[in-house]
Amino acid sequence: MRPLRPAVAAALVLLAATGCTDAPPAARSDGPAPATSSSSGPAPAPPAGEEEAQALAPLPDGVATGTAVLVYSGLGELREPFAGQCSHDGSTTRIEGTADTARIVLEVTPDGARIDLDDGGVRSSSELSAGRYEVSGGHLSLRADMTQDGESTGTAELEIDCGG
Repeated sequence: MRPLRPAVAAALVLLAATGCTDAPPAARSDGPAPATSSSSGPAPAPPAGEEEAQALAPLPDGVATGTAVLVYSGLGELREPFAGQCSHDGSTTRIEGTADTARIVLEVTPDGARIDLDDGGVRSSSELSAGRYEVSGGHLSLRADMTQDGESTGTAELEIDCGG
């Protein structure tokens, strides 16, 4: 595993600090926000929702094995074998387990998808975008962008077999 714990901790501190910093008085404006250029980059993918929840519904409950890749933009990545459990509660699919020292929980509902990581007390919780949520038999192939507070933080890729 590449150094993730210090990088994630630094990113979370940075995100918290920038999200809570007030603009200096000279930078404040009571008028409308300035227009942004469409050349600033691609629009973010829409958040995951009902379609993704329906796609994961056929996954069987039971043991989950595979590979987890969580890439945190500019910080590092976790790329490790995954072992855990797949389960359903109504229209919610939950896959939880470990990859190296990290505990990972994926929860997909009709209202959205979230992936939580806890690696030795360093925690990150990200919303997932619509993306690739493909199920074939008991196999999930997922690739989606991660965001926190509307800002892109990286990507999640899971290749997981459920029910084995």
